[in-house]
Amino acid sequence: MGSNDVPPAHCPSWVIPTSTALLGIGVLFWDATYILMTRRALATKTYGMPLLALALNVSWELVYAFYVSEMILEKLGFGFWLLLDIGLIYTTVQFGPEAWRRTNPWVGRNIGWLFALMTAVGCAGHYAFAAWWMSEPHRGSGDKTGKFWAGQDGYDATEVAFWSAALCQLAGSAGSLAMLITRGHSGGTSYLIWLCRALGTLVGLVLANVFLWWFWPEAHGFVFNPFAVFLWGTSLICDIAYPFVLWQVRRSEVVLPDGTLAMRTAMAVPRNQQKKKQ
Repeated sequence: MGSNDVPPAHCPSWVIPTSTALLGIGVLFWDATYILMTRRALATKTYGMPLLALALNVSWELVYAFYVSEMILEKLGFGFWLLLDIGLIYTTVQFGPEAWRRTNPWVGRNIGWLFALMTAVGCAGHYAFAAWWMSEPHRGSGDKTGKFWAGQDGYDATEVAFWSAALCQLAGSAGSLAMLITRGHSGGTSYLIWLCRALGTLVGLVLANVFLWWFWPEAHGFVFNPFAVFLWGTSLICDIAYPFVLWQVRRSEVVLPDGTLAMRTAMAVPRNQQKKKQ
């Protein structure tokens, strides 16, 4: 976002192209995350992205593809994400019933409808926020002169995208860590998926905006707003903790004959119950 902005005279001419490149690198890491997550989900027969995070991501991509983004490269990026979403949605609907069978079968039986409802609510929320943000110029942090959207000066698509993406990222990072802990197995995830996801967040969300702040602080102070630091800081803390939890989980999981994974203690429950019945 913001690839058509015009920075002030004190900024080097390569600031916008470099920030766009950083954002592009983050996008490539997330592309790899989606592909690897779908492959791993098919192999282990369980979905890899938390339901709330998936709904928020899909709705964010829809709103920004068809409403906020203007440049063709931006639209193509969002469009490719939506294409890759098909694999994530398929594995969620296909394997969701089994994943929820022991904890909440109702969620599993209705996971497709729940995802559709959550995505619709997410679209309404993302659109409402973006429409409000773009309803008047100079909304946001600092001086928005040189920030162009729909041919008008003072409208910062970079900041509105940052806030909504940071919310999605927190849901994804915290949700992935919580899902790993509660499942007790590594179905749908791996170290490589974690690495791509974490680097996508670090480079595309944090470093790209910190870079802009360094050279154009008048318009990008939002990245160090206390609430912003809470959003991306908590996401990064979850991402840092994730591989250590994954290591512990993989030590105790079991591989079933059909290739699915399970927590060792969960597999022990039926045997204990059978002994009691005998």
